[in-house]
Amino acid sequence: MGKLIICDLTEASGKLPGLAELQPEYLAGQDALFDALQQADVEAVAIRSRGDDPDAHACLREIARSRPWIIRIQLNSDSTARYQTEASDVADASIPATAEASRVQFILERNRPVIARLRNPGIEALLGEFGEIAPLPEQVAGLNRMIDQQVNESTASVAPLFRGCLDYMKQLMELLNNPLFGYDRHLFSINETVRLVGLRTLRDLSIMAHLMHVFPQPEEWTSFSFEHLLSRNLACARLSERIARDAGSDRVSMGSAFAAGLLHDIGMRVMVCFDPGRYRHSMEKAAVLKQPIYAVEKLDYKLTHGELGASILRRWGVSPRVVRAILFHHVPKAADDNAYSTLTAVHVADALLPSLLNVMDCPLGGHLSLSYLDTIGQMDRRSVWENMALDHANQLKAHW
Repeated sequence: MGKLIICDLTEASGKLPGLAELQPEYLAGQDALFDALQQADVEAVAIRSRGDDPDAHACLREIARSRPWIIRIQLNSDSTARYQTEASDVADASIPATAEASRVQFILERNRPVIARLRNPGIEALLGEFGEIAPLPEQVAGLNRMIDQQVNESTASVAPLFRGCLDYMKQLMELLNNPLFGYDRHLFSINETVRLVGLRTLRDLSIMAHLMHVFPQPEEWTSFSFEHLLSRNLACARLSERIARDAGSDRVSMGSAFAAGLLHDIGMRVMVCFDPGRYRHSMEKAAVLKQPIYAVEKLDYKLTHGELGASILRRWGVSPRVVRAILFHHVPKAADDNAYSTLTAVHVADALLPSLLNVMDCPLGGHLSLSYLDTIGQMDRRSVWENMALDHANQLKAHW
């Protein structure tokens, strides 16, 4: 295990007595932090900030981009509830600067196995064979900057970010106007879209549009349609969002549920594009054995599409909450949760929607874990969520 660095972005320097037993290294300012990250074996960075400081979120986002395997913690003082909630977009945890060492230790212990799964040697080997994956486009970074600066969404102008990117804009507008996205009128203006869906949802749809461009359906692939896969992703996103709303989630958490539902199967798309014949063989095996595809993936690839997708998204700096939900969406009990989370929403939505149509009748969807729902105290919501799923299942079948 590497060291813990506490980077102080406040003017009040000084050590935090409650964290003394962790023996952290204290640094002042971002320049000192990024110099240290180049030279030391660092396991975790805690950014100490005061008030609603956009620089703290920007700093955490840069750590996510340049050093994705570092555990990121925000230590807040005098910040608003909104700011603390929005920290989930960039930090693995956001806690008061007065927190005791035991709380930080819990965060580290909770995130270590997640990072280990995301760095699975099987993932590293597959991505090494595949070659470098195209980074997220500048438009996503621009939207993230606007999010971190808490730009007013009712007046935000994002059109300049997309100027001259006609192909990218075309794919994004196709997503926005897909019937399963849920709007009953055609959207033409990207600025109008922000006012309707918000910066975060536009950002997450932009990530999906990028994936569609980088990983299109191979010409020789006929086992299932990428268009049908996308339709199911959109249905899962909307259902996940509704489940989050029913669970009493705030706006940011509902957005995380939407993003996790939208992106939960991107690993499957990547695995098909990597080697269509190999993935077809895994589907055939799953159909013969009557086992879910993720179980056969683990046998054949030493990884699952959930692990691969989550690992790619972590490398791209996507919200840790979203990454974690995608990582465990087929095996929620492995997350060791004891309460509702974004993982709950995407696991339930994926399990309750119809499985993706495919020529082998291979089980490509999830299975609802009743023991997980019981563990987190949500069994009483099962029938409500099943009724919600019926609406989206009917829409999906009609679209297919």
